[in-house]
Amino acid sequence: MIRFVVLSLLLVGVWGANVKFFPKPRLDGRIVGGYVINIEDTPYQLSLQRSNWHICGASLISESFVLTAAHCTFGSSANSFTVRTQTSFHGRGGVVVGVKRIIQHPKFDYSTIDYDFSILELAAPVEFNEKLQPIRLPEQDEDVEDGTPLLVTGWGNTQNAQESREQLRAAIVPKSNDEVCNKAYGQFGGITARMICAGLPEGGKDACQGDSGGPLASDGVLVGVVSWGYGCAVRGYPGVYSRVASVRDWINASTNI
Repeated sequence: MIRFVVLSLLLVGVWGANVKFFPKPRLDGRIVGGYVINIEDTPYQLSLQRSNWHICGASLISESFVLTAAHCTFGSSANSFTVRTQTSFHGRGGVVVGVKRIIQHPKFDYSTIDYDFSILELAAPVEFNEKLQPIRLPEQDEDVEDGTPLLVTGWGNTQNAQESREQLRAAIVPKSNDEVCNKAYGQFGGITARMICAGLPEGGKDACQGDSGGPLASDGVLVGVVSWGYGCAVRGYPGVYSRVASVRDWINASTNI
């Protein structure tokens, strides 16, 4: 379930010091109303793990670097993580690779979940094959039109006993209008220019949210990183993703990709 714990009210400065908002709801990750896929369908998909347990999704962006969410790595050391590659199952198979370095976005804010990006440098470069390929990155500030179908993938909870989370799953969701999404999340402080939303307005089985840190893709381009949201497939609350195009220059400066 979504960890929606309101401990206190937050003051969010960008909206004025006298305006109070609830803390943003965190995701534990899920694909709802999706379908099973094989790793060959999305060979950039990785499982970020600690002590051999899947904790978040991640995307391969080169032979040496991985992109995930900063809230997945916040406060942790690089040697506490590994990534499982080249398998449709988060708990078995494939190849496990260590993490040498975490490059967290310097502007990441855990309270507002803004700039929710972490780059992981792998302990050793990987070799590409049909089960392991990097995903393409967008240009800086490249936009996605409202309604564009986007592919979200992951190993999250399905909320359905008949649908196992052991094998990789996917769902297709349309890109939401930024103003509509900002209004929907007004009680949580809204969204920023570093965020993109996707989901059906009516919610339901076709709307989805994948594992935190996992990919949101459009025609093989990584447009988003699963970040936060209220509930799962809830009417009127699309999933919120970190907008990769907003930090493309930072990725380039950090990795030379």
